[in-house]
Amino acid sequence: MKKMAFSLLLLSFSLSIFANSPNSTIQICTTRLEEIVDDVSLLTLGSMGNLSLATDLGKYVGSLLKSEGYDYYVLGPLDTLSIDDDDYFYRVNKSPFITADLYDKFATGLTAAGIIPIFDGRGKMDTYLISSLVTRKLTYPVIVEDEGKANLLRNLKYKATFIVEGEDGYVFLSGGPVSLYWTIDVHSGEDTRKQILLNSILYISDGEIQVKKPFSKGGVVVYSDDAFVIEEAKSILKKHAGPGRIPW
Repeated sequence: MKKMAFSLLLLSFSLSIFANSPNSTIQICTTRLEEIVDDVSLLTLGSMGNLSLATDLGKYVGSLLKSEGYDYYVLGPLDTLSIDDDDYFYRVNKSPFITADLYDKFATGLTAAGIIPIFDGRGKMDTYLISSLVTRKLTYPVIVEDEGKANLLRNLKYKATFIVEGEDGYVFLSGGPVSLYWTIDVHSGEDTRKQILLNSILYISDGEIQVKKPFSKGGVVVYSDDAFVIEEAKSILKKHAGPGRIPW
């Protein structure tokens, strides 16, 4: 715990000492989570009954990205799930508090692996989520459209490094690019993937198995059609109870 506290203090200090500058070589990974770990999206994580699994996932993803030369990873948006979203799988949960808790646990794993999390502040934002992140002191760097969005976040007491994407690379509006020096070695994330896909199975009511169908009103919702997931979903239909929490 002391080591992690020191790591976060060092990260906070490091992000505050660099001058503003465009940087086309800084390695920021923007790849969607489900493209890194099959079928595991932010919505999958937000459906888990046991959110602590996100820390193990963060360690695996962070270890993988670090080995590929990345310094930063875009964790997710500063927004919560709603039915009018264009992309349900790029949201965690309708609750800003569960979303913040999930981000906290996932970020803990990433930083343990030497990767600095970044939030996506482009587009719409949930002010309750931002407040929850500020309360947790979870103010990692944020990608924004412009200085105006950065000022809006500052007015919401979100004090952090702000980044915009320009023609020549990423521009740090405050602070600057850094790298964390430590690494960890996580050989495989398959066990964690299986645990997450099983722990996120949602029992809504009797009915059919629904694969990747957010806002379903009946049946059992799963986030993968892998055989082990479907078999568990069949068992859950019989038991009338599942491990996941409905995120919508």
